Amino acid sequence: MSLNDEMHSVEELLDTALELFMELASDNLPEHEIALFNQEFNNHGLLAESDPADDWEADVGFAVNDEEYAEIWVGLGNAEEEYEHLFARMLLSRRVDEKFCHIEWLPQ
Repeated sequence: MSLNDEMHSVEELLDTALELFMELASDNLPEHEIALFNQEFNNHGLLAESDPADDWEADVGFAVNDEEYAEIWVGLGNAEEEYEHLFARMLLSRRVDEKFCHIEWLPQ
């Protein structure tokens, strides 16, 4: 496997997503959303990785495939671990040699 083929693990992607979220949230979320995150994330926070949804291409301008990109959700959940509030939906490259992230703040 060459460096170009090396992929991040799911754990690495989740760690990176949370770091980016924490770094950028104050510039992209209203104060009440940041307060909600700070109050509730430790007890009700959900951070999950999935295959990218089909709508990313319109946002990023290129075809997004499941092998090279991951979608990460940052939000709050209920006791059944279902999302009740979403702070951000993120698209990250799975490739170690590609630094790419696109964030949709407060997606509906």
